[in-house]
Amino acid sequence: MPKLPPGPPPRKSLFDSIAYYASFYFDALGFVEERFDKYGDIYFVGSQTKTLSGADRGLYVLKHPDHLRELLSTQASKFKKEHSAFEQLSLVLGEGLLTSDGETWKRQRRLVQPAFARSRLAGYVEVMAEEAHRTFASWPLDRTESRDMSHEMMELTLRIVSLTLFGYDTSSDVDAVRAAMRTLQTSLATPDLLPKWVPSPTRKAVERAIADLDRVVFGLIEERRKARARGVDRPRADLLDILLDSGVEGGDASDVLSEREIRDQLMTLFLAGHETTSHALTWTLYLLSKNPREEDRLAREVRTVLGDRVPTLDDLERLPFTEQVVKEAMRLYPPAYLLARRASEDAEIGGYVIPEGSEVIGWTYMTHRDPRWFPDPLSFDPDRFAPEREAAMKPFAFLPFGAGPRACIGKSFAMVEAQILLASAIQRFRFALVPSQKVEPSPRITLHPKHGLAMRLSPR
Repeated sequence: MPKLPPGPPPRKSLFDSIAYYASFYFDALGFVEERFDKYGDIYFVGSQTKTLSGADRGLYVLKHPDHLRELLSTQASKFKKEHSAFEQLSLVLGEGLLTSDGETWKRQRRLVQPAFARSRLAGYVEVMAEEAHRTFASWPLDRTESRDMSHEMMELTLRIVSLTLFGYDTSSDVDAVRAAMRTLQTSLATPDLLPKWVPSPTRKAVERAIADLDRVVFGLIEERRKARARGVDRPRADLLDILLDSGVEGGDASDVLSEREIRDQLMTLFLAGHETTSHALTWTLYLLSKNPREEDRLAREVRTVLGDRVPTLDDLERLPFTEQVVKEAMRLYPPAYLLARRASEDAEIGGYVIPEGSEVIGWTYMTHRDPRWFPDPLSFDPDRFAPEREAAMKPFAFLPFGAGPRACIGKSFAMVEAQILLASAIQRFRFALVPSQKVEPSPRITLHPKHGLAMRLSPR
């Protein structure tokens, strides 16, 4: 029998299971951190399912960069995205890039990749900067009024991803999308212990949330098809055009996407394309408000390079500290805070055999806060990402976008967007936390402030 990593004793009763789910639900980050402290860099949680040889198909939980390298790179072909953590998410995203595997994923990646080519970024940046300017110019400078930055950044990034990738203004749908995402965030973290055939308020709420999102996504597909039928010209093709044209005019017939496949890709990029960036920006503003010296340093860089003008793609090379600030914020509060896989065949990580069918979770949130890789890990120090220090960083210790063949396809898009929006915000405002509020990270689909983030703005 293969040797197992250390781990907690099996749960033997319903009471044990209830206690486990309650502890995880109310403080998932503290719960997992405590287990790493007790058991080390990799621990095992047993299950009731066995391989033919009698090995336990349990859950392997890890955080060491070397183990993450094995999971995501050197042995990536032995793992797939099919994982219980994605079951609820798959109800929403279908077989999109985030949840698909094998040849389906490779085909989808090939079709979607052109939308994220470097040559398209300049056009995207123009939209990002215009939307940022329009949004921030509309905010009144009443120092007694607070604004929820989590809410504001969500609205802004939702409009940007919709305009850049789909040519669609979501202003009228923001409330519906936000409410749907709130429902899905809550449902993902709530243990669903009832049999699948038992109706429940949570499941009904999830069904309504998916229906609301489907209305938005199928609506924009229909609207684009009608516009194309009328011969409406667009200045440049976007992701939706690329998907609608797949397999057309001499292309591979196998690349023709069904309406459902187009929906799944749009839904994945529609939600993933704004949710993570909005939280990255929210956490960045929070950290800057707690570290005024770094905020002033950032403001000086932005003022020196941009003055009062709108940023462009070419400006980003001259805003290195802006990029360092975003990266350090994503180190402390990575929106995508874990990675989940299932072994499609026997594999080995950290000297332990991972039997086929076992699940693996890599807690990058814990990796990012490990003092072995980041001295004084809880301090906000953007200079960790100065070129010489970043080059010396342990490989796979910083993974806000994953790594290996399944790394986030929109990494460049997200980083550029975060820098453009942050520079645009700091040009105009100082951000101060509303006193006495509780700022608490909530690990659901993404890592977001549980109670929002109320801030007061003053002119810079």
